[in-house]
Amino acid sequence: MNIKLISVAAALAVSAAVAQDYDDEYEEEAPAAAAESAQEEEDEAPAAPAPAPAAPAIEDEREEAPVAAVESAPAEAPSGALSVLHGNAYNMVGNEAAAATIGGDMDAVYKMAGRKLIYVEPSDQYGALSLASGSMTYLLAFDNSEKLGMLTAGIATKGFGVAVDVALDKRFYSNEQKAANFKSTADTTTTGRGDYLAARVGVLLGGMDLTARVSWLTYKNENDWENDNGNAKTEHDEDWWDLGARVALSNGPSAKSLAWSAGLAFARHSDWTKDTQGNTSVEVTGENAYTHIEPFFNLGLPVITAANANVFVGLNTFVPIRIYDEIKEGVGEATIKNNRNAFGLITSPNILGEMALTENWIVFGGANYAWNVFTREGKTIEQGAAEDNTSIITMKTGSTYANAGLRFQYQNFTAEASVADELDSQSWSGLVGHLGVFLTF
Repeated sequence: MNIKLISVAAALAVSAAVAQDYDDEYEEEAPAAAAESAQEEEDEAPAAPAPAPAAPAIEDEREEAPVAAVESAPAEAPSGALSVLHGNAYNMVGNEAAAATIGGDMDAVYKMAGRKLIYVEPSDQYGALSLASGSMTYLLAFDNSEKLGMLTAGIATKGFGVAVDVALDKRFYSNEQKAANFKSTADTTTTGRGDYLAARVGVLLGGMDLTARVSWLTYKNENDWENDNGNAKTEHDEDWWDLGARVALSNGPSAKSLAWSAGLAFARHSDWTKDTQGNTSVEVTGENAYTHIEPFFNLGLPVITAANANVFVGLNTFVPIRIYDEIKEGVGEATIKNNRNAFGLITSPNILGEMALTENWIVFGGANYAWNVFTREGKTIEQGAAEDNTSIITMKTGSTYANAGLRFQYQNFTAEASVADELDSQSWSGLVGHLGVFLTF
């Protein structure tokens, strides 16, 4: 049985029980107390657009997303009830105009300034702590990189924030042997898959914000060694890493209706080995060594706004360009050169709806799909004067994903849970649950 689904079901059951226990109490409270609670939350977490989702690789044919529309007429709720900081179960479609999420604000860093809270997500194994003290806010988060635990630490002010992510899996081995007129050494460095290092900054520029990130990920177990056995010296080097960078500009802080973000993502994917013996070296470039450049542009627009409901539509667009390293085989006139490249246009239409049922309950949901407007892959093989050219153009609308969720808040406690699945799934085997809990101070 899906453990995430059990977590979500348990959270919803507990939330319903708590709501029932306090039901009579709410009826007796003065309306002013409820309005004050809503206003406190609004001040604590102003609405802000969620960051654009990571752009799909050229080969990807779908992008995960969530959603569901609520049609029943809710009880009247104040307009500020929807201006809250959400967990990561909300806005899984990446709508640019939607309210802020903890993940999006942690990426922008400076948006966490002034907050005192702890957020835990048992379904996705994530936890974040924000401690405001004077003009400075200190951030700490635990997450996973592959199967490794990852630490995030950062600081934030009202206009600037910086954070680093670290996940480590390294092993250093050294051996030395000596005898009469003989000495040998062996050194090996092993880096495990998921070893990760990243730094990110967020800056408020008037009515805009600028965010940037650089990262280094070892995507495959990497072994480098060097042996010196008397006069025979051998070396072996492996490069299985991704170097990534991303910069984005957004009008989120000043957006009144249309929200947008634009930027550029870069990735260098290394697939390379080198063996050296004495003065002779042999380098091998793998088929998946490439440079990836991806401009992106995202839009979000509210199409329905009311005191207790919002509906947003959005479009997240990517222009991936990938250039593979040339692969050479053979020597002299027998050398075969293999060159590949790919580029395309991928867009992700999305919808997101939210409704405040009462002072304490909000329902939300969304849906999207990745539309491969077109991709063109080219391959050229050369051997002397001979040349073989191949071109493949693909156009495809990928599968739709949807999620629906529920938020319950009472004073300083908030729980959010949602479920997501592919809409055309014939079974519940693909159902995924998401659960997050806030404690604010």
